[in-house]
Amino acid sequence: MRRFFNCEATPHPGDPGFLLSVITPLLYEQFPWQESIFEELARSHALLVEGLDHVQTSVISTSSLAELLGGMDLRAAIGATFVLQVGAYQNGGTYNRAWLSQSNFEEVLALFPKETLEVTARRLTATRDDFKKDYEQNSHGNKKLARYDYNPLVRTPFINFGRDLSFAPAPRLIMRTVTPGGLYYPGISKYGNAFADEMGRLFEHYIGRNLDLIDGAEVRPEIVYGPRGVKKSVDWFVVMPGLVLLVECKLKRLGLAARAGDSPLATDLTSSIERAYRQLEHSIQQMAAKTPEFSHIPTDRPIIALIVSAEPIYTGAAYLVEQQLTSISSGNLSDVPVAAVSAREVEMLVAYGDEAEQLLLQRAHDRAPGDLISLRDLPSSPGRENLILEKSWDSYRFPSPASLD
Repeated sequence: MRRFFNCEATPHPGDPGFLLSVITPLLYEQFPWQESIFEELARSHALLVEGLDHVQTSVISTSSLAELLGGMDLRAAIGATFVLQVGAYQNGGTYNRAWLSQSNFEEVLALFPKETLEVTARRLTATRDDFKKDYEQNSHGNKKLARYDYNPLVRTPFINFGRDLSFAPAPRLIMRTVTPGGLYYPGISKYGNAFADEMGRLFEHYIGRNLDLIDGAEVRPEIVYGPRGVKKSVDWFVVMPGLVLLVECKLKRLGLAARAGDSPLATDLTSSIERAYRQLEHSIQQMAAKTPEFSHIPTDRPIIALIVSAEPIYTGAAYLVEQQLTSISSGNLSDVPVAAVSAREVEMLVAYGDEAEQLLLQRAHDRAPGDLISLRDLPSSPGRENLILEKSWDSYRFPSPASLD
């Protein structure tokens, strides 16, 4: 309550969006630290290593990613950051390059070359002066919201204190430098918005691969329609025996000021969550109107509309509730429920295989009037692993995910 009454965000009590401006920074202050690194690293491999073999790109390539990673390919960088993070955890956050010459590192170096580890460590290390300069260049500039400002540790988790000794105040940030989220802003900085556009296409393809894991489902791609063929539907239609799932993917992330609950929050949520909602709405309208291009999408069974963000937008669902965008109706298609989820929730959902359909139908049945469908509390259990993530993780010589808990 003290934080509520002393909130420094631009909306004030009684203003539209005030509660979201209070809740958003609190969630972004806590929840990102609770994300599992297993999914983050495995997703990075599946999306940016395997995905490049299936999605045509002109900017994102093995070589362009290597330019962001000190000259090494992403696969090598993933392995190196894993070793550095484990080493930092086991040594109180410290890293000393002299360790790599010790005999007890011989087995590690047989799997992860010494040069790769040294190059990665240099790339992820800043001096104190570098650290200050990085902050000054990327700060959102609002001193009242300084606690939610840019953290240079997300780019350079190690700080050098002289000689060969470096310290990582938050070791779990080391591996995040090679995740899609960790590469997003460096990629845009170097290659411009084309990097974000192609990352979006890679993300759409990745979600489509996951949807294919639902047993008994037929996954159909985006539909192009209209007199000139320039209008586009949602990204994916998942047709199951008793359910149709419409899926719209969004890569856009909330900016620093939005995460701090400042005035850009409303704009960022509108351009990501609400824009995806409108795309779902347009597709449902075409289905209800029996537009010829949509004739192969059934309308004789329940429909659920899904907004999927690349990284969690923790107040995305609350925004839809506040804006009364919890369902979609058009013609004979009434009260189509909406869910706002992250890639992680989709990864968990599809691991249910042929049970995913019944799970979704039950969630739709149980939702309260005016509420969204929620997938945040899906239980994970042995035997329900995501095959894409498991295969990606197993392609490295890493310990099992369970041993990292």
